[in-house]
Amino acid sequence: MPSRPSLLSRLFLLLGILGCGFLLLSVYLYRNTERLLTTELEAGFAGDLRWLKAQVEADPGLLAFPRADSLAKAFSAAKGYRVTIIDPAGRVTGESHVPRDLVAQVENHAHRPEVEEARAKGMGVSRRMSTTVREEMLYMAVRLDPDGWILRVAAGPSTLESFADIGWRTALAAAALFLLASMVIALWVSRSISRPLLRIRDGARDVSKPLWWDAPFREAEILNEAFTEYAGAVQRLTGEVRAERDRLLALVDRLEEGVVLLDRSGRVRAANASALRLLPLRDPSWPLEGRSFRDAVGHDGLARWVAGERSRGASGESREGVYQVEKGGEPGAESAVDLLCHLRVLRAGGVEEETLLTVVDVTSFRNLDRAKTDFVANASHELKTPLSSILGYSETLLDGAGDDPVARANFLRKIHSNAVRLQALVQDLLNLSQIESGSASPRAVPLRVCDFVQQAWDHHRAVAELRGVRFENRVPWDLAWRMEPWDLDLMLGNLVGNAVKYNSPGGKVRVEWDAEARRLGVRDTGPGIPAEALPRIFERFYRGGVSRAGNDGTGLGLAIVKHAAQRYGVAVSAESVLGEGSRFLLEVPEEMVGAVG
Repeated sequence: MPSRPSLLSRLFLLLGILGCGFLLLSVYLYRNTERLLTTELEAGFAGDLRWLKAQVEADPGLLAFPRADSLAKAFSAAKGYRVTIIDPAGRVTGESHVPRDLVAQVENHAHRPEVEEARAKGMGVSRRMSTTVREEMLYMAVRLDPDGWILRVAAGPSTLESFADIGWRTALAAAALFLLASMVIALWVSRSISRPLLRIRDGARDVSKPLWWDAPFREAEILNEAFTEYAGAVQRLTGEVRAERDRLLALVDRLEEGVVLLDRSGRVRAANASALRLLPLRDPSWPLEGRSFRDAVGHDGLARWVAGERSRGASGESREGVYQVEKGGEPGAESAVDLLCHLRVLRAGGVEEETLLTVVDVTSFRNLDRAKTDFVANASHELKTPLSSILGYSETLLDGAGDDPVARANFLRKIHSNAVRLQALVQDLLNLSQIESGSASPRAVPLRVCDFVQQAWDHHRAVAELRGVRFENRVPWDLAWRMEPWDLDLMLGNLVGNAVKYNSPGGKVRVEWDAEARRLGVRDTGPGIPAEALPRIFERFYRGGVSRAGNDGTGLGLAIVKHAAQRYGVAVSAESVLGEGSRFLLEVPEEMVGAVG
């Protein structure tokens, strides 16, 4: 029988083949390192350009010289890039690597490839020889719509050359280490492991049987005993694993989060009860296990996302997506819920590839986030209007209108009026913030409601008398509510103030108490509120109706009333008839109502 190659020779042959393959792979990685690092650099450029674009859009004055030049040099000092700001005609107004007194002499950049591409597509990239510094550069430019200004960043040859050096050094070091380690490991494996492994292979194919061989040394007997103990341990461990698996499955089935396990072909291997409840299944009566996920789920976007992420997901890498699905309704309806989906591809050693999908209902969190975004946008808009007026009038005065006494007095009154409006808005924002961040259990004391109603009227009496608005306080003098004084003052102050502000000239404000219904009403005789506006009248910054939309109020008064009332369980509502007036009602819990002597 011809002799077979030894384990050592085979191992060296295998390592030689792997080494050649590794060398080829190293060359490939070296050649692609610069491209990959350049791609990462472009991604970093894109992010920095978006940030820089946002700053310029927030303050368009940054584009003009010399502020543009200062911005370019400051950003370059922070990031290390070359930064250029180009006007619509191609003139450079800011250049990080050119002295300020020479910026105006920089040649026109209108026909640079990246600039032309940015004007056409919004963003442009090019790698070319710079006509300014005579070196190869990587450029990325972005257009500022709609004016056509260009922001451009660039990395110089030192950065690009370093990419190639990194790839070359990495490839050489890895190849050398691989070859050295291969030789050492091959020799050690052949002499220390291969001979015992040959005998173990013949006698240890079944761990349930004792292992015997003809080796004339004590270690063989020890190894046999060890394998016998190992077989018993495996059997015990198998039973423990089964019990632990059953316990784990019971726990997973009780999770609020939906959990779905997919096999390599995309079929459902396991799913807990929450997954069946949260996922938009085409037919919930069908069993989910064994079915294709794409066929079982009735949401094409979610199914495509799972299939796509499974195909390109790296082992252990988590992917995330949010999808709005309908639970028996149309998209956007009240039945729709937002699902936060996490997907992770599992490739454990020796185990078939699986995909773990978890689903969480984040509808309430998304609603809170949308409410926060709307609030910030509305607050910014309300602050901007008086600030713009103050700025406009003050600039007019500075431009020479201050020399005219009549114009000066008129503009100063308007500046003062907008400042007062701004102060009221800020105060309302502070009041609302203080109410929302206050303690859940306010320190309530008995308060005479009649006195607080009168105090609210006294605060608005001057405005009411100018408009001829009359007042009736029909609250019993001994009626008391258990509240914090600050909260009651805010509630009645805003309700009475609105009744005066939105009343008709010569109208009437009446505050009355219905003891049987435990309800306080604030009635006015204004033009009223349209029926479609009533459901939103207590929202922040909402001023529905003809009379309210044209008023200079902050739009926060009724929101403050609502949030203050909610701290005590007081129900707030409004009713109105167009042309006759409106009435705002506070329905108080029985435990809050009392009497004072």
